[in-house]
Amino acid sequence: MSYMPMFESWRIRLEGMAFDVMLDLGYGEDYPIKGKEWFFGVRIPLADRREDGLAHDTEAHRLDMVENRIRAFVKDRGGQYVGRRTGGNNRDLLFYMEERPRGLEDRIRASVGLEILFISRDDARWQGYEQLLPSARDWRQIEESKRIVELGLDEVDPEEVYEICHQVETPLAKGAAALEGLFRKLELEEITTTGEAPSFVVQGVQYSPLDPETIARVSFVLANKAPKARGSYLSWTAEPIKGALTETPENDDDLMSLLADLARKDV
Repeated sequence: MSYMPMFESWRIRLEGMAFDVMLDLGYGEDYPIKGKEWFFGVRIPLADRREDGLAHDTEAHRLDMVENRIRAFVKDRGGQYVGRRTGGNNRDLLFYMEERPRGLEDRIRASVGLEILFISRDDARWQGYEQLLPSARDWRQIEESKRIVELGLDEVDPEEVYEICHQVETPLAKGAAALEGLFRKLELEEITTTGEAPSFVVQGVQYSPLDPETIARVSFVLANKAPKARGSYLSWTAEPIKGALTETPENDDDLMSLLADLARKDV
């Protein structure tokens, strides 16, 4: 299979901490790559850190400039950039090379002028890359990011609250009733069922900013649990609600536990 770069971005949570991942999924079906069997990782510390360990916008711009310089050095040595992870007060860059680089760490440190850490090891199986591949839940988040762009909503105020209406279709009245119960468990509001057999549509509203991670917490459960009620998840629509977000189910730790539990159990 010929290689085509395909960088995707999404957010993951590890031990309660948020990390933004960007990975070239163009290798996803045919890794590991022969001739690029040495893993070279570069850790850049964040200078301006948010409380959650991620980078402020100005800091992200500085990180991008430092990253571009490092990527140029590694590329000159035949290295292949495959992605990065930002979080926990650091940005980690992932590269694969033909062999262990000699003197590259010193050259990067001298040029960038930062206390940078390096990981250099044999990784013929591309385990470093594999560990960051998106899970099914991550793929849902990627899809929601693309839908936000398709709807032309990627430039909206990130603090603006939207009425996000999720819809699931089922041919059975009993299925619709079961889905209404699932919507209530997810703490969606304004739950209604319209239509008649064989096309009932159950919908419920999630009040939230247009954050793909937050939307995916609900849509992932609906997409995976709807078939238990002979249903299928359709999609969601979004309408703005004026005013600041104060308290929503997505900010509730108890709901986060519920969503995780629902993702594992049957309806």
